Amino acid sequence: MNATAQTIERPDTTDMVLVHRAFRRHFDALPDLVRGVADGDTARARRIVEFLTELDTGLHHHHSAEDELMWPLLLERAKTDGALILRMEEQHERIAELISRADRQATEFATSANPRTREPLALTLSALAAALDEHMTEEEATILPLVAQVMTAPEWEALGERGRAAIPKNRQLIFLGFVLQGVPPTARRKFLADMPFPARLAWHLLGRRTFAKEYHSIYGTAPE
Repeated sequence: MNATAQTIERPDTTDMVLVHRAFRRHFDALPDLVRGVADGDTARARRIVEFLTELDTGLHHHHSAEDELMWPLLLERAKTDGALILRMEEQHERIAELISRADRQATEFATSANPRTREPLALTLSALAAALDEHMTEEEATILPLVAQVMTAPEWEALGERGRAAIPKNRQLIFLGFVLQGVPPTARRKFLADMPFPARLAWHLLGRRTFAKEYHSIYGTAPE
């Protein structure tokens, strides 16, 4: 490939859609998971709060990578879409506010597991799931096509690498399982094919089993 061809290599943003799908699926499930905790069952409450905390942390790093590596490039190169990009940043701020509120409420819920703390948390999580769905729907419809026009494939890969680097090594296979869950076979094969061979091997030998155990501890069923 010559230098000119390299400069116009554009990203495939499908991986972002799959990551979004995982976040939406599990944030959507959280209000019912919280409401399903029996009065006084603090062990179960702590398990759900642990899951919430891990999702919150993953989403924080996902959005921080966009804030630092994606929005500045888009503002520089797609000036006519500045208002859209600023709206995305404002949505990030709204989501961060809801996460902060949920985390405060979750701390109380984990130690009490009673209706007084359960329902406010469930309501905040419902608002968070709705805000996240609104944001990601708009991002996929308007921002990702823009990314494919003005960002390069290496720049996009750096964004993905930033997100992956934030995941503790002992949790990477678990996160991979959440991303792959429910993904159609063709998209799943493509996603795995883009990963380094050692990571693919680890998923097949250990990851699927480890993820299934983790999923069962949260949802009480086997993953789809």
